[in-house]
Amino acid sequence: MEKREFARFSIELPVSFSGNRITGGGMISGLSLRGCTLVSDDLIQTGTTLTLHIELPGQYAPLKVELAEVRWANGRDCGLEFARLRLEEKERLQRFMSALTRKAKGGGAKQTG
Repeated sequence: MEKREFARFSIELPVSFSGNRITGGGMISGLSLRGCTLVSDDLIQTGTTLTLHIELPGQYAPLKVELAEVRWANGRDCGLEFARLRLEEKERLQRFMSALTRKAKGGGAKQTG
């Protein structure tokens, strides 16, 4: 089995998104520094590019991913790769992921892959 380059966590976070002729919402079910798994009632096709607003717990504002590309889609699920984040947003994501890593080592969050 191939090991992922970045730790991925099983998590549920509300998200809103917009892109070419699509606007909607859903839940992030897996998150890493490089991308996420999105579950939505909106059918999103592979190759679509989206802007994401991910609600992080305890944060004053949603995390904004300026450009995410849909790498795969299967029914309501799709895998997104983060193509462009502003530096401050990338740093917020890194801090959040570091907190999840500490929590996982202490028995809280569930790390996958």
